[in-house]
Amino acid sequence: MIPRQRMVRFYENDVFLTEAVASCIKLGLQVNDTLIVMVPASHRTALRKVLTPDELANKHLMFFGTTSLLTKVMGDDWPNQRKFMKVLGRRIQVAYQAVRGRVLGEMLGVLWAEGKYRAAIRLEELRNTRQATHPFSRLHAYPHSALTSKEDPQSLLAVRHKYPRAPSKD
Repeated sequence: MIPRQRMVRFYENDVFLTEAVASCIKLGLQVNDTLIVMVPASHRTALRKVLTPDELANKHLMFFGTTSLLTKVMGDDWPNQRKFMKVLGRRIQVAYQAVRGRVLGEMLGVLWAEGKYRAAIRLEELRNTRQATHPFSRLHAYPHSALTSKEDPQSLLAVRHKYPRAPSKD
């Protein structure tokens, strides 16, 4: 990823996702980027198994759980702008204060998997607002099953066409 780039990664299985995110983390750490990784606990555990102890101890790498972050930024199943800025705004500002910052996350994918399509799009809009003042690169991960969702095809189209897909190894 290069600064200010936004990409979406659709994944079929956790192993593939772990490899893709670990690769982004390793590359970011090599160039001294600050990395904010927001993933579910199971994916955090998997990443800790493939990253080296030195990589995990790097002060530029920060892990946050999607469940706890979503609890802090949502109100009545909808992203609350004030809460978002209070909770995520500070973390993003830390990444921005670095030469370059990267946010790798599954918060939108978690909302999507729960059927909260419009909330996922709203959360993305809030991130776009924050990115306007604090540029950073982003990689969003969605389960491949989101591609087959017939529940809200307009929201899926908004995600698929708004951002380029991350390069694929398959």
